[in-house]
Amino acid sequence: MDCSSKKNQYYTEDEAAEALIRSHIRFNKPAVSYYLCSECAQYHLTSRGPQHPLLNRPEVVGRIHKEQQSQDWSQRLGRK
Repeated sequence: MDCSSKKNQYYTEDEAAEALIRSHIRFNKPAVSYYLCSECAQYHLTSRGPQHPLLNRPEVVGRIHKEQQSQDWSQRLGRK
């Protein structure tokens, strides 16, 4: 089902959580949380509101930092 928000849709909370983490790895202004849409009954990322507690977990913070460093070095070395 398409949503009038035109946002990416995630079928499960786990998919939304992974997308949230990936947004922190890839973007300078990442999403801060995800929510269950009342219109399409799927999850969307949002840049408004409080930060999701998942992003405070040490293992998630470490993963984000490690993957950002890896991405940075790949760009410096000219890889994609």
